[in-house]
Amino acid sequence: MSVSYVYKDFKSIINKLKLIDSWFWCRYTLNPYNGCEFACTYCDSRSHKYHLHPSFDQDIFVKTNVGVMLDNRITRARTLLPDVVAIGGTCDAYQPAEAEFGNTRKCLEVLLKHHYPVCFSTKSPLILRDLDLLSRISEDTWCAVGVTVTTLNEEMASFLEPNAPDPTSRLQIIRTIKEKAPQIHAGINLMPIVPFLGDSADNLESIVREAKNNGADYILAGGGMTMRDKQAEWFLGRINEKYPRMVERFAELYGATYDPDTGYSGNYGPRWSYAKKINRQVIELCEKYQIDLRVKRYIPDDFRKLNYMISEMLLNEAYLAQIQDKPWNSAVWAGQNIQSLSESIADVAARGELQNIRNVGPAIEKRMIDFLNEH
Repeated sequence: MSVSYVYKDFKSIINKLKLIDSWFWCRYTLNPYNGCEFACTYCDSRSHKYHLHPSFDQDIFVKTNVGVMLDNRITRARTLLPDVVAIGGTCDAYQPAEAEFGNTRKCLEVLLKHHYPVCFSTKSPLILRDLDLLSRISEDTWCAVGVTVTTLNEEMASFLEPNAPDPTSRLQIIRTIKEKAPQIHAGINLMPIVPFLGDSADNLESIVREAKNNGADYILAGGGMTMRDKQAEWFLGRINEKYPRMVERFAELYGATYDPDTGYSGNYGPRWSYAKKINRQVIELCEKYQIDLRVKRYIPDDFRKLNYMISEMLLNEAYLAQIQDKPWNSAVWAGQNIQSLSESIADVAARGELQNIRNVGPAIEKRMIDFLNEH
């Protein structure tokens, strides 16, 4: 499959999220390219939600003037505070185009200049080219690199991620980062866990074990692969070609119907009983190999410091509760509301107004007071 590169002007380069993403701790997202050459079979970017062109894995739009645009946006902004920028959400920022055009590196130079922390999700060893910049960013603020690994079976990887680097070379990214820049948070994004193709006990344990052996700081896992409109149709179409007997199994797991002519109709995620089982397996494996389930958060050194520390505590607890089918709503919304405050939580506490924060009840208030007394 040939890939073409097309320069294209875009009106914006950085997007501010309404709520901080509590998986990657990002407030902003940035995609240096529109489209991705790795052509992963399960890629959610194919869905309508992201408004990408249908041939997004063959025609890669190279965004023009990304460095200048980003510098101007941050310089002129009155309301943007330095916070985590996730680089490459609908594309891999280190796909082969980066070796030729260098858009990702240009963005990193600007973000370092303005003291913005960064995080990456990538499958490419090309990220090691920029280890000098990533190391400087991590020393200045914070940097996290998540390397996506869904299987260590090279034949299966070639089906799921046909144009991506092999799994062994991805694990080497972690080892190299931890040897040369240990202050960078580097771990494995074990996502998606593809039902029937990547969810075996042996596959999950081999990934966690090799992550530990290569020095990973964390495993970030999601127990359910998404299935949504065009993405689901593309994925099931490939399944129908390679593993036709599995189509019915996917349809049953997602409460769905699929026909090559009429498309996909079904749930966004698999049955909860399935997801809970997978989550439990990952938790047990991380406990066995003594590796964290979460990314350590960036903590700013301004009025947000205590807010973010308390929010991290609550959101991490909410994550663990949710994947184990325990009550989690109060903790997650309290965490989100606390980190969105425009003043220090210490000032709110001093006025005796903690319970004025939405979703903060007596139990959470007490924990917050205990935390503030300790800090």
